[in-house]
Amino acid sequence: MPQYRLGATSFVYPAGWLENVEKLGPHVRDVELLFFDIEGPGGLPDARELAGLARCRAQFDISYSLHTPLAASLASANESRRRAGVELVLRAVDAASVLTPETVVLHVYLGDREHDERPRDLGAWRERAARSFDELSASGLDLSRCAVELIDYDLRLLDEVLAHYGLAIALDVGHLHRDGARLDDVVTHFLPRTRIVQWHGTDPSGRDHRSLSYVPLADARWLLRTLHNAQYSGVLTLEVFRPDDFAASLQIVHELQAELSS
Repeated sequence: MPQYRLGATSFVYPAGWLENVEKLGPHVRDVELLFFDIEGPGGLPDARELAGLARCRAQFDISYSLHTPLAASLASANESRRRAGVELVLRAVDAASVLTPETVVLHVYLGDREHDERPRDLGAWRERAARSFDELSASGLDLSRCAVELIDYDLRLLDEVLAHYGLAIALDVGHLHRDGARLDDVVTHFLPRTRIVQWHGTDPSGRDHRSLSYVPLADARWLLRTLHNAQYSGVLTLEVFRPDDFAASLQIVHELQAELSS
């Protein structure tokens, strides 16, 4: 049996957080609560939903991970935007505090969003990220619970900062698939510091967060074997957002796990 805990996102089904967790609870051991956009109405669970999520945690014996808002730009060259990003993260963490998420996932963009250009001054970029981590820590966030996600660039650019603050990694292998990167080099480097592996396929149109059926079978086998051999004990999240993609991905993982144990 694998030591890692299989997980899913809180928006597999076209419904709210609670209804998703009620449906997913029998099938997974962790749910990644997606607090992608907390600014507008319905951006956060209300008191009733939070109480239901707490009940589900006990009922299904699951853990929660928290994905903080996508608009939080923690290394923004715009100081106001950077500080606003820190506040967004803190608001999301505070809203989820009653659910005691085990891991808080953070994005550090090269600019202000995915696919922005690489900054010319990487030293200044790293200093801005460090300032945000200092402010998050000073506000009471335990950085040892936080994991910075591999997004769309070589996260080793931030390695020195991550090590200094003791930050873990959210290793999005789905992004590596999407971007045509070699799995072995990146996974081997980051796995010892990884708390969450996020996994999904990329369809022929280039759209990621799709079924694992789009992942080459050899790569899928290699990843699960690597997790097994490393005795990885974190979370493996099927980071998909549609019921059919989740069902297909879950079946693939179960089949490969059975193959590994035979």
